[in-house]
Amino acid sequence: MGKIKKIWNRLNMAAKLILVFSLVSVIPLIISCAVLYQTSARSLEASMEETTSIFSSQIASDMNAFVEGYDSLTRSLLVNEGLMENLSTDIPISEQIENKLYYREIITKLMTMEPEILSVTILNEQGEYYQYDRNGKTIDYDVLMEQPWLLEQNRKTDTLFISPLHDSSYYDREKDQIMVTFGRKVYDFVGRYTGMILIDFSPASLIKLSDAFLLERNQYNIKINITDALGGLIYDSDLSSGRINYNEINQEELLMYQKDPKNYLVIENRTEQLGMKVNTVIPRSKMFLRISFIQKVTIVLVVIMILVIIAASILFSGNMVRLIRKLQGSMKRLEEGNYDLIEETVGDDEIGSLVKSYNHMVVKMKSLIEEVYVAGIRQKNAQFLALRTQINPHFLFNTLESIRIKAILNGDDAVADMVKLLAKMFRTVLDSDKKNHRVQDEMENIRSYIQLQNIRFDHVITLEEEIDPEIYQAKIMSILFQPVVENSFKYGSRESGVPIRISISGKLTEEKQMVFTIRDDGFGMSPKRLQEVREELLREQNGDRDEQKEIVWESGEEGKTSHRIGLRNIAERIRLRYGNEGSLKILSSDENGTVIEIRVPYAE
Repeated sequence: MGKIKKIWNRLNMAAKLILVFSLVSVIPLIISCAVLYQTSARSLEASMEETTSIFSSQIASDMNAFVEGYDSLTRSLLVNEGLMENLSTDIPISEQIENKLYYREIITKLMTMEPEILSVTILNEQGEYYQYDRNGKTIDYDVLMEQPWLLEQNRKTDTLFISPLHDSSYYDREKDQIMVTFGRKVYDFVGRYTGMILIDFSPASLIKLSDAFLLERNQYNIKINITDALGGLIYDSDLSSGRINYNEINQEELLMYQKDPKNYLVIENRTEQLGMKVNTVIPRSKMFLRISFIQKVTIVLVVIMILVIIAASILFSGNMVRLIRKLQGSMKRLEEGNYDLIEETVGDDEIGSLVKSYNHMVVKMKSLIEEVYVAGIRQKNAQFLALRTQINPHFLFNTLESIRIKAILNGDDAVADMVKLLAKMFRTVLDSDKKNHRVQDEMENIRSYIQLQNIRFDHVITLEEEIDPEIYQAKIMSILFQPVVENSFKYGSRESGVPIRISISGKLTEEKQMVFTIRDDGFGMSPKRLQEVREELLREQNGDRDEQKEIVWESGEEGKTSHRIGLRNIAERIRLRYGNEGSLKILSSDENGTVIEIRVPYAE
C-alpha cells in the first residue's frame, strides 16, 4: 500500500485525473468484456471437446478393428502346414522352387484381399526367410535384423505388435518411404518360438479420415497421433496427409502438447488391442478463432472509451493543469537562477492563491539576493584591499629609495642593486590596481624577484621563458606568477642553496584563452599533501571557501599552511577577476618537481 501511495504522489495532476476517470469508467467495461470472452471460450471448448471425443472414440474403435483384422489374417496363414519348415534352404533346388511358388500363391491372395499391404516377410529362427514386395523390391536380411524396432520386439514375448514409424532402409536404398509394420510371432505346439510374420503398410492406411474430420482439421488445425505403450509414434495425421515430411519429423515437436497442455485441448483414448493411445489434439489458439471478432471489438471499444475519457479529462481540467504546469516550469527556471514572474490573470481559488504567493516570493528573493551579492562584493573588495595594505607601500617605497641612495654613497653596489630590485617589485604592487598591466610587465616582475633571490643565494635559480609573442602585450592581472615562483623556490629548493630550474611558458588556445605553465625541478609535494591542496583549490574556484578550515590550518605546520594559502589566494583572485573563465590547477607534483597551470581569458 505504501508503494502504491508513493507512485500516486509522483504522478502529475493531469495523469491523476485521467487515471481516476479511467478506473471509474473503463474497469467495468473491461470486466464485462472479459466475462463475456471467458464464457464464450468455455462454451466453445466444451462443444469442441464433445465433437473431438466422437472422432477419437471412432478412431480407437477403428484401430481395434485393424488389429483384430490382421490378427485373423495372419492366423489364417498358420493354417497352412509347413509355413515355417518350407523356408529351409538345405533342400534340393527343385523343392526350393516349389516352396517359393507356394509362398507366392498364398501371399498374392493375401495382398489381393488387403490392397494396403506393401510387403510381406516370413522368416524363421534359422535366418531363412521369404519376402514378397508389391513393387518387386527385395529386403536386405542383415539390415532388417538390425532395425531398432525389431530388436525391441525380439526382447518381448508378445505375440502381436505394431512397430513405430520407420523408414524402408532394409529394402529401399532411397529410404524415401515410411511405413508401419504389423508383426506376429509364431510358436510351435510346445510354445517354442519358430519364426515371425511381418506385414508392411503405409501409415495412411491405418485410419480413413472422413470428409467431416478433414473440414474440421483444416479449420482448427486438429491433429491425430497414435503411440504405442512405450510412447513410440505409430501414426500422425499431418505426416500421413503429407503436410510434413518424414525426413523433417521431430517426435518431440509432434508430441509438444504433452509438455505444454495449457495451450492444447487433448482428447485421449486407449485401444483394447495392444494398449495403443489415440490422441486428438486441438491448439487452443486455433479453437478460439471463432470468438476473435468479439475480442477485437472489445479492444476497439476499450480504446475508444479511453480516448474519450482522456479527451474529457483534458477539457475538464485544462485550465487548472495549465496553471500548475506553468507554475512548475517557473519554479524550475527559478532553480536555474531565472527570477521571472508569472504574468497571467488568475482566480481566487487555491491555485490562483498559489501563483500570487509564488510571484511575491520571487520579488522578495530577488531583493534579498541583490543585497547579499552587493554585501559579498564589498567584503571581497575589503579583503583584497587589506591584503594590499598589510604594509604601507608608499612609506616602504620611499624608505627603500633612501636606503639605496645611502648604499651607493657608501660604495655598496650589491646592497644598492638589491634595494633597487625590491623597490621595483613594490612599485608593481603599488600599481597592481591599474588595468593596463600586461604579460610583459608580469614577466619583468618575475625577473626582478629571481635576480633578488639569486643575489641572496648565490645564483641558485635558473629561469627559462617561452612566451608566445602574440600574448606578450596581452592584459593580465598583476602579481599572478610571483607567488607561484616563490613557492617553487621556497619549497622546491627549501632555500638551502640547492640549484633549481624554473620555466614559464605561455600560449594562446583556439578558445582565446592564455595558458601559462610554471614548472620547477624541486622536491615537490607528497601525494597526500597534493590531494589536500587540489581539493582546497577546487573549493576556492567553486566559491565554497571554508573560513573555519582556514583558521585551523593557520595553527598547523607553517610550511603546509603557507603553501596552501599562497596558491589559494591566487585562485581566489582569479575567481574574483575572471569568474569561471579563469582557473589554477596543479598538474603534477612529485620528486621530479611541480607543474602548475594558470588559465585566463585573452584581452588586448
